[in-house]
Amino acid sequence: MMLTPHVRTVAAALRSYRDAQAALLSEPSSPLRRRQLDDAAYTLCVLTGQHDVADATMRAERLMAASSAFQHG
Repeated sequence: MMLTPHVRTVAAALRSYRDAQAALLSEPSSPLRRRQLDDAAYTLCVLTGQHDVADATMRAERLMAASSAFQHG
């Protein structure tokens, strides 16, 4: 059984990952931006229990959608 992280924590991690992606796109040769993206990807993967960042983003989006549906339903 996997524990489910709080939706706000997942949302913050997903936002950090996407912000880091955008920052790396604006500075593609920056080692700092690459490290920030790697760190954000790792955090997102750990929170969602996934090994691949694409799977982690999908899992994060599903968790947030389920939480939103639960709150509004």
